[in-house]
Amino acid sequence: MPIWWERVRHLLSMSALDHSALPDLRELASTRVRVKGTQYRVHDPERGLAGDRLYVLRREPGNRRDPSAIAVYAEGRSIGYVSTVRAERMAPLLDQLGGAALVNGVGADADSIRLWVDLPEEDALRGFVRSYEPV
Repeated sequence: MPIWWERVRHLLSMSALDHSALPDLRELASTRVRVKGTQYRVHDPERGLAGDRLYVLRREPGNRRDPSAIAVYAEGRSIGYVSTVRAERMAPLLDQLGGAALVNGVGADADSIRLWVDLPEEDALRGFVRSYEPV
């Protein structure tokens, strides 16, 4: 399905994205890591979009394969996952924020088909969690 059609579908289904209630982690010190599993979920035209992207990290505590799973969402749909090792460390902190948060990312570079997400460094995320007050 073309990307433009997915955007139209989101608008028509009234699932247009409102991220104003989610904690915003984009300003925290971060590390850029690969999004796992994109080869099964992301179309080639979407990979080719250049520039920064807004992603949502969303906990999946009911995931049978990995109870610490953190899915990465773009424009309302899952595009992959945070690695298991990183998810195990981040999951309890993300749970304290309500289970979802905004982060930055980028598309694939010329030598890869992988998408990238900027995950907050653990100390920075802990500090954010301590000072977080929901909107």
